[in-house]
Amino acid sequence: MNGFERRRFLQKTLAAAAALSLSSITPSHAAITLETIRGRSPMRKGPVKQALVTWYSQTGMTERIGRLVAKRLEKSGATVFFDDMRSVDAARMKGMDLIVVGSPVFYYDTPDYVKRFIQTLPDLTGTPVAAYVTFGGPEGNQHNAACNILAALSDKGAVPVGLRSFMNMSTFPLAWSEKKVHHKTWMNRNLPDAHTYEEARRYAAHLVNQVASGTAFVAKRNLTLREMATWVRPIWWTKKLVRNHGIDQKVCIGCGLCEEKCPAGAIDIGAFTIDRHVCELCFGCINNCPVQAVTMNYNGERVFGYPEFMKRKKLSIIEPEEVQKTPA
Repeated sequence: MNGFERRRFLQKTLAAAAALSLSSITPSHAAITLETIRGRSPMRKGPVKQALVTWYSQTGMTERIGRLVAKRLEKSGATVFFDDMRSVDAARMKGMDLIVVGSPVFYYDTPDYVKRFIQTLPDLTGTPVAAYVTFGGPEGNQHNAACNILAALSDKGAVPVGLRSFMNMSTFPLAWSEKKVHHKTWMNRNLPDAHTYEEARRYAAHLVNQVASGTAFVAKRNLTLREMATWVRPIWWTKKLVRNHGIDQKVCIGCGLCEEKCPAGAIDIGAFTIDRHVCELCFGCINNCPVQAVTMNYNGERVFGYPEFMKRKKLSIIEPEEVQKTPA
């Protein structure tokens, strides 16, 4: 157990005890702070000349916000490097004036892949950092998930300067089926929208101002019901209802996208196999397969991916003008 994991274990143990002991005397609106996250060294302040924006994205939601933030940072005069963290060179982060890390909220938490990525980063002492998350519903524990990113970066010596969350339509394939769509998913079917993108633009401008003025940010991760839900291994329980997770050789076109996108390395496209024990049940294989060759049944129903869902419901997402592709 490394230092990050040990601290989380102790926090959970103490928080659980606090929740039990204070539940009868603490007003419902009062928050129990699990962790206060701040920089541990002086921040390097000044103009943002070089910035790096990186994200983990399976369906494009988190990537879209990351690219928009990057473009707005460029508009402020910065040279910006941006890419999915599975492709970014971690060594490039040394000497940056600002680093922004984005992630989806995954089972009310930061995905394990993102945590592992941050643990591999070099020393970032004094480097201004910011986090953002995308989430598919109003009760996703999104604030705490973003706090986890800042806490992990702070462990590397970085200094937090901002945190934001952006709601989109859920891309969680268990939120719909052949017969019905979860009402909260359908309610958010038009997100992200123009308001979401304007919030992202303002966030980028805010970060530039924070770094220029040398203003650090203090985040507080709080005890919530969704936070406590992460303690009971929701991925493990969800797996108990999953059947027939594999690859249909008759349908597969061998593009390898499922294997490329799998954060756990659970897929061997050459052998048409998925290691269900290693699988983190992120549904990247389901969401990214262009021909729906990855099979899965949940509660007795066939699971289909986000692009297929959008196609069947005739839905589309409006792209921000900064990241729209120019026709060749």
